[in-house]
Amino acid sequence: MKCRTQRGGKPEGSGAAIGAVRRAADALRDTFRPLASLIGKSEKAQRKLAPGTWQHSMLRDNLKALRMASALMDPGAGDGDRAEKRELQEALRAFASMIGKAEKAQAKFSPGTPHYALQRNRLKALRTAEALIQAALDKRRVPERNPRKP
Repeated sequence: MKCRTQRGGKPEGSGAAIGAVRRAADALRDTFRPLASLIGKSEKAQRKLAPGTWQHSMLRDNLKALRMASALMDPGAGDGDRAEKRELQEALRAFASMIGKAEKAQAKFSPGTPHYALQRNRLKALRTAEALIQAALDKRRVPERNPRKP
């Protein structure tokens, strides 16, 4: 089977495909930076909290979700593929909570301020990470069988 080519010997559509891959890589890179920052800040805050408190537990769960999303963004790490369905569902709950809190915080700032931009970037990253977790969960869903009784 022959591959159709454009002038210059390149396969048709290769420029568009490369562009799409680059845009996807840029989007993940733009998502990874705010998540890495949030992980660092959360770890620092968690060290100041007494173990066993609800705040410490909440940060532990949020950190687990953030690290899971980070692993899913790095295909070379392979850690994201090992997550169980229950862990992914817990991560989705943590992301829903973090997104709600970030939206509430963003509403307090005026557009154009550094604080507003921080929350905007964080929200974009959290929503992308939530979508990655949801996609990983969807891959693990097995169609339920409807057993027929004789």
